[in-house]
Amino acid sequence: MKGHRLLLGFGVLSLGISLALTLLILATGVTLLTEHLHPGTRSIWPVLLFTCVVGGLCCVILSTLQFVQLGAQRDAELNATVNEARWGEALLAWAYADVPLPERLDEAGVRTLLKLRDSLSGEVADRLQGLYGEQGWLSRDLRVLAGRSASVVARAEAIERLALLREPLALDALQRELRHRHPEIRALALLALSRSVGRLGLSRHEQTSRLRALHGAITCGEFSVGQVQEALTLMGEAGGALIRELLLGAPDILRAATLDVLARQRCGMLQREVLTLLSSPNAELRAGALRVLVSSTQVPAESAQAVMNLTEDPTAFVRLQATKAAAYLDPVPAERLWSLLGDPHWWVRRAAAQSMLRIPDGERLLGDAAVSHADRYARDIARTALQEYGERLPRVSLNLQPVWSPLAYAPAGT
Repeated sequence: MKGHRLLLGFGVLSLGISLALTLLILATGVTLLTEHLHPGTRSIWPVLLFTCVVGGLCCVILSTLQFVQLGAQRDAELNATVNEARWGEALLAWAYADVPLPERLDEAGVRTLLKLRDSLSGEVADRLQGLYGEQGWLSRDLRVLAGRSASVVARAEAIERLALLREPLALDALQRELRHRHPEIRALALLALSRSVGRLGLSRHEQTSRLRALHGAITCGEFSVGQVQEALTLMGEAGGALIRELLLGAPDILRAATLDVLARQRCGMLQREVLTLLSSPNAELRAGALRVLVSSTQVPAESAQAVMNLTEDPTAFVRLQATKAAAYLDPVPAERLWSLLGDPHWWVRRAAAQSMLRIPDGERLLGDAAVSHADRYARDIARTALQEYGERLPRVSLNLQPVWSPLAYAPAGT
């Protein structure tokens, strides 16, 4: 903290000198303008001399302060690294060997404890979590969140600490912050609560209650799509019930964001809710549902016809995802993929060629398409796909050894 205050002081002093230099230049400009408008009223040389001297001194002092500030910043970073390393050794010795701590936890010790708590698990992580409360830091964070006079910065720092701590006693406080008037605090509380719910082994009733609170906060529309997606990702499997509710009843923009999270997680959970969206009137939802099927590499048999129908969708990006999903149908519709090679959009043609390579005889079919397809763009994409496929094939490196004459190995007497 001392190093940060010193840096802040240097910054304020540098700003003051810069402002003084700016005012000096302005005053000189006014003097020159006055001399121009009223020549002969007074000599401007003393003013110019004063400006040069004082301006030069200001520049020298400002440059010196910059060097001092950089040095102080380097020392502060070095001291922080050394303190965290020292606290890391002390906390690990305390947790594993019951070695007493050298002193009470300071800010460096708290940062180190939270990093260890976040990276470790089991009994050691629980002991570190208990130490945080015993040293009074947990009650301090809860007081900051409970008070109305705390600054936004103090609240943000407390929420970030509680997000790493994952303390069940702090869930109520984090849930209250979801309704804070500042959007930054609400966003931090959303991520902290989601992270805690995802990584704490809560009871079924407790988890349902927290997910209900998160659902209400998300559907109010006070969070960006990116924040909602990050929260769902942090919850992991624990957020399955929330994801289901969002898919069934949230606005389309949130449903599309939820489908994107499922696609990136590459899981086949909530398949029934996803398949329902294949018939949505919203093109983004249709494409999002198809993207989930593609990422999970499985298309249920009951949705095969729906996927086939979507390969004829009027929206290009829906056809693209349907063409990719068609590669996981059983059997793969070779005839339909042959037609899609001539789609008006390049990305759909490319997806059709790549999906065709998943057919056992797909390479031969692409070779035929490169020669005899009625659409010249289909012939082009077929040739391109075959070329890329050949470049991806593993090359077998031959380790050739020189062939020596048998006489070279014959005994000397022969």
